Amino acid sequence: MEKKSMIRNATVEETARTWPVLPAALALAGIIVFIFATFGPPASSSGFVSLLKGFLGPILPDYIARKEHYRIIPGPGSWLFAFVLGMAAGGYLGGLTLGKPIRNVPAIWERRFGARPALRYAASFLGGFLILFGARLAGGCTLGLFISGSAQLAVSGLYFGAVIFAVAMITSRLVYGSPKGGKK
Repeated sequence: MEKKSMIRNATVEETARTWPVLPAALALAGIIVFIFATFGPPASSSGFVSLLKGFLGPILPDYIARKEHYRIIPGPGSWLFAFVLGMAAGGYLGGLTLGKPIRNVPAIWERRFGARPALRYAASFLGGFLILFGARLAGGCTLGLFISGSAQLAVSGLYFGAVIFAVAMITSRLVYGSPKGGKK
């Protein structure tokens, strides 16, 4: 009984300090408007390909010329590269302004799987790989469809956003189990 109480208190303590919804929504909207106004095309996470093209271009110019994907993606210095840098900077600034220590292994993961960072990193890598694999199979960028599509009120973007959230809820139940000792 004492352990359940401690888990419930830890969960409340962990979630007590978060960004308020309105400033977070305004920050995201501001970023989207900035990207549209300054760089033109909608947001996408293909910046890694842009960076890779910049590194491989001088070393393997024939390879880059033969691959259609590299031909259609702009090189470093484009909005794609700026977007990837912005994600890293935004994540860092968000963590700094949250006002609580950043953990390598979140408490919810630790309660379910233990405090081994290697397992957490492997699971994160596998999840990221599956998302990228799915995006590649679909021939597009899921982040661009969701963020840009819903910002433009495109039915496909709104529909995809609903699907993302539904699958995320199901996946979180499968990975972390049902909540115990809290609201159901």
